[in-house]
Amino acid sequence: MQRLTQLAGGLSSPAILILVIWCAALFSVAVGPIDYPGQPSIVVLTVVGSGIALFLLGYGGGRVLFVRYFSRQVEMPPLSRRTLNRIVIATSLFGIVGIALVALDRTVLSGVSNSAYSELLRCAPGLVDAISIKRTPLLYAGYAMFSFGFVSVVLFLLKGEEITGWAAALAQLSIVSPVGYAVLYSGRMPILFVLVLIAVAILVRLAQGRPPLPRGHYLMVKTVAAIGLFAVYSSAIWASRQNFCIQMSPLITELQQEMELKAPSGVANKPPETDEKITATDISKRIAGARAAPPPEQKSTSADAVLAMMLEAWNVKPRGYVISAIESNRLSARGAMIGLSTYFYLTHGVRTIDIVWHARDKFTPKWGVYEIGVLSPLLRVFFPNNQQVEALEAELKSAMIYGFFPTVWGAAFIDFGLIGAIIYILIWGVVAGWSAAGNKRCDLMTPLLLLVFVLASILLSVVQGPLGMANSALVLVSTVVTGFMIDFARLRSGSPEDAGELQLKGSAT
Repeated sequence: MQRLTQLAGGLSSPAILILVIWCAALFSVAVGPIDYPGQPSIVVLTVVGSGIALFLLGYGGGRVLFVRYFSRQVEMPPLSRRTLNRIVIATSLFGIVGIALVALDRTVLSGVSNSAYSELLRCAPGLVDAISIKRTPLLYAGYAMFSFGFVSVVLFLLKGEEITGWAAALAQLSIVSPVGYAVLYSGRMPILFVLVLIAVAILVRLAQGRPPLPRGHYLMVKTVAAIGLFAVYSSAIWASRQNFCIQMSPLITELQQEMELKAPSGVANKPPETDEKITATDISKRIAGARAAPPPEQKSTSADAVLAMMLEAWNVKPRGYVISAIESNRLSARGAMIGLSTYFYLTHGVRTIDIVWHARDKFTPKWGVYEIGVLSPLLRVFFPNNQQVEALEAELKSAMIYGFFPTVWGAAFIDFGLIGAIIYILIWGVVAGWSAAGNKRCDLMTPLLLLVFVLASILLSVVQGPLGMANSALVLVSTVVTGFMIDFARLRSGSPEDAGELQLKGSAT
C-alpha cells in the first residue's frame, strides 16, 4: 500500500504526469498499431518539448504564488457535514435539472428528432447552418447548469465519507449529466471526460493515503460497470454512426448542394438567410425517407477492406502485425476497425500538431471559439453577422484538419496565435502549480477540485486543450464556483453548529 501511495503521489503531480503522458503518447504513435508516416516528426518533438517547458515554468510560478499569498488560509476552521451535504445537494440538482432542460429542448421543443439530427451533424457538421432548429431559453438555462453534474460526481468521490443520505444519492445520480449530454449529441467525449475525472479523483485519494473509493454505496462495482458500459457504448455508437453516415450520404450531398445554391451570391462561406433554411419538420421527413431506402450493399470485411477504409478516411494504415492478425483470422476485421478507430481517436492529434505547424499561416486567432464549444451556437443565434465560426471552419478545412483533434498545443495556437498560445499554456501551468501546492499545504476545496480538473486536462491533452473537452470550459467554471461555495461557507463557520463541532474537535485533541 505504501508503494501504491508513493506511485499515486508522483502521478498526482501535474509536472510529473504531463511528462509521463506525452512520453507515452509519442511512443504510442511511433510503435503503435497505426502507422503514422514520419511521426512523431522533429516539428512535433520541438512543439511538444516547448509546450511542456512553458507549462513547467508556469507550474513553478503557481506554486510560489500559493505559498506567498494563500498559505495563511491553512488555519481556516473545518467545514461542517451539514453544510457540505447542502452544497452537494445544490450542485447535484443543478446538474440533473440542467441536463433535463437540455433534453426537453432537444427532443421535444426543437421540432426535430434529436438522435437523427445529432447523427446527421456528426456526418456533416457544415449542415448546422442550413437547418433551422427551434431553440428556447430552456436550452441556455440547461447549458448554464448541467456542468455542475460533473463536479458533483467528483466531490462525492473526494468527500464520500462525509456525504450521506439524499446528498450521496443525488451525487451518484449526477452521472446522468455527462451521460445524457453524450447521448443527446451522439458523442463519446463527455462520458470519457467524466470517467477520467473519476480516475483522477481515485488517484488523488490514493496519493493522500486513503482507499481508492469511499466505503459503501457499492462504488467499486458501479465504477467497473460504468467503464464496461462505456466500452460497449463507444463500440456501438461508432458502428451506428458509420452505418448512418453511409445511409445518409445521398441526402447529405443533396443538402450540401442546396446550401450552396441558397448562400448569398458573392459572399464566401456565408450560410443561407434564416427564411431560406430547411425547417426542422422538413429535415425530419427527409431523414425518415433516407432511412426507408434500401440498405447499402455490405462491403468486404477483409484485411484489404480495412486497409482501404483507413487510407481513404484517415490517410494512415495499420501496422504489418495487425494486417497479419486479420489475414490469419486471429482478429476479425470488424474488431480490428473498432480497436483501430478508438486508437486513432486518441492518438491522431500528434500528427495534427505537424499539420497545424506547416499550415500556421492559414490561421488567425479565434479567442476561444475553437475550444469553447458553447460559443459557436451563441454566436450563430445572437450574433448572426459575426463571421468567426465560418472563418474558423474555412481555415480548418483549408488546413485539412476539420473534424480532427489538435492536442492542447495545436488548440492553443489555433485559438490564440503564437503569443496567445504561450500565455495560455503558462496560465494552465500556473493553475496547475497553484492547485498542487494548495492541495499539499491546506485542506481547502478549491485547490483540490482544481487539481482534479487540471490532472484530467493533462490526461486528455493528447486530444484537446483544457477548455475544449466536452464543454469543459463550463465544467471549469462549475468547479471554481463549487470550490468557492465550500470555502466561503468555512469562512462563515461562526454558526452554533459549526462552533459546536470545533469545540468537540478541540476537546478531543
